[in-house]
Formats: sequence, C-alpha cells, structure tokens
Amino acid sequence: MCKGKIKQRAQKKRRDKTCLISTFFLFRTNTKNILFPFLIFSFFFVPVYQVSAQVEIDGFGGVINLDSITVTASRSGFNVADFVDLVRKDKSFYQAFTNLRHHTYEFSNHIEILDKNNQVTASYDSKARQNSDGDCRSMEEWDRAVKGKFFKNAKKRKHKYYTAKLYDRLFFTKDTVCESVRVYEGDGDQRQEGHIDKLKQLVFSPGEKISVPIIGKKMEIFEPEMAKYYDYEINSVTYKNDQPAYVFSARVKPAYQNYKEDKTVIKSLQTYFDKTNFQVLARDYRLQYSGVLFDFDVTMRIELKQVDGKYVPAFLSYDGDWKVAVKRRERVKFSMRVD
Repeated sequence: MCKGKIKQRAQKKRRDKTCLISTFFLFRTNTKNILFPFLIFSFFFVPVYQVSAQVEIDGFGGVINLDSITVTASRSGFNVADFVDLVRKDKSFYQAFTNLRHHTYEFSNHIEILDKNNQVTASYDSKARQNSDGDCRSMEEWDRAVKGKFFKNAKKRKHKYYTAKLYDRLFFTKDTVCESVRVYEGDGDQRQEGHIDKLKQLVFSPGEKISVPIIGKKMEIFEPEMAKYYDYEINSVTYKNDQPAYVFSARVKPAYQNYKEDKTVIKSLQTYFDKTNFQVLARDYRLQYSGVLFDFDVTMRIELKQVDGKYVPAFLSYDGDWKVAVKRRERVKFSMRVD
C-alpha cells in the first residue's frame, strides 16, 4: 500500500445530455387504421461522476492527482509511493545514452539557426553511422548539407554557435574513442565540459538540484519549497503503437505560470513508463527563466527504443531560445533520430 494518505474524491464533470423520445402507437379497428402519433420531448441533465484520488506521500512536498484507471490499479497492487520514488531515481535515460556508445547504428541530424523573427538563417543536415566493436567506436558521415553561415570555419569545423558546438560534442565522434581507456579530451574546452555535465544532470535527473547559480534549487520540484508551485498527476495513457503506459506529469500551477519573480524553472515535465516493466519510454521538458545573468525558453523531447535487448535513444528534439550575459542570443532547433 502507499505509505502516504490517499484521499478519494468524486469529481463532478457535468455534461449536457439531450434525449428525444418519439413513440408511435398504431391502433387497428374493424373499419380503418388509425395512427396516433405520440411525441415526447424530454430534455434533462445527467451528472457524470469520475472517480479520482489525491495522494499525499511522506517526504514528498506535493499532492499527486490520479486518474480513475490509476486509482483502480493502486487497489490492485500499483504502489504510488514507489512509483514516484522511481520517477525521481530512475537512471534509464543515463543507461540508454551509455548503451548508445557500444552499438553500431545509423542516425540523422538536423540543426537550424533562427533569427529574432524565427526565420532560418543557417542549417546543418547529415546522415551518419557509428561503428562500434563494443568498446571502441568511430563515425562516418555522408549526405551533409550546410546552408548559411553555420560555421566560423567550415574546413576546420569551428563552430559559430555554442548550441551547435554542444550538439557536435554530444553526438559526433572524432577519430576513434575507446571506452576502456576513457579518452574524453573533446577540444580541451573545460567550460564546455562543465556545461555538458550540467546538461546531463538535467536530462538524466530532472527535478533534482543542479550546480547552477540562482536557478539550482529551483530545479528541485519534488521538495516542499518548490512543490507548492506545481500540480502533479499520474495518468494511464496509450503510448505509441497502442502501448499501455503511465505518465507522470508536473506542471506549474496556473496561478504561477506568469509569475514575474520567476519562482520556477521547470514549467512542465512528463515522463512515460511502460506499464509492464516500468521502463521509461519518453520524456518531455519545458524550461523557462528570465533573469539578469541569463534567460532561456527551452522545449525538449527524448524517446527511447529497444535494440538488441537494450534501450537506446531513438529520437531527441530541442527548441531553444537562450541568452547569457555578454553572449549573443541563440535561437536553435535540432533533432537527432536513430534509425
């Protein structure tokens, strides 16, 4: 059973229902047929009740809303407290990206640089293949199409945009990299490596504190100090290909969505779990903040799929607008799809 308190409630959701009943009576006499039309119009409202629940879990800052299907599941062994703990501690995304290093696969890349009017000014498209023997990996690329001023120096692959540089560092392999000897020299940019570490924290452990000034603690959406700003839900849904799934959602309460003091950074977070084994299937993020040192508005989606018995990233999309002090604003969209 759930360790917290479960409060059942009936939530009224009224729907107007109009019923038209028409009855015709046919009477036969010895001399003729007499048709007596009898029309009855009945208009009435039928209240519809959908059972839901609110769950309070010890050590968790907020109240979680369950839909009726999840309520039924909780009565049959689905443990809400354990599920929330799984949401917080699950390492499936980290493991999936780690698995990707050891697989041979093909993938497509699409990056767009936009101006202040959201018009594309530069872009990069290609197809690539990572070859791996399980330890060492290398990459080949083809069908590359570069438009606009995407690079500072195209021959040396020197990037003009920091977001594109991060993408290159995350998904492209230069020369041969062997996991057994941990060769991660990148381009020697220690600041970039630090940013990548923070990005990993965000992707792999959303809702946990990260070491970023000002906003670090605002990421802790499961702690009492931040939970008061959020609505939490667990719903039973159908994922791709009619796959039964649970989705955990955290969204900023309407009263705080336009709050001027930027009390929140994570505006919405949804994580999809396979009902059969609680494997993470996908995650959606919306991050937004505006301050003196930086401001950003970023939307991301990551999907996983199973390959040779192991889960790997299948699709990643990013739509971001960000500005850091003394840096130019960047508006970038990108997507990566594993074939």
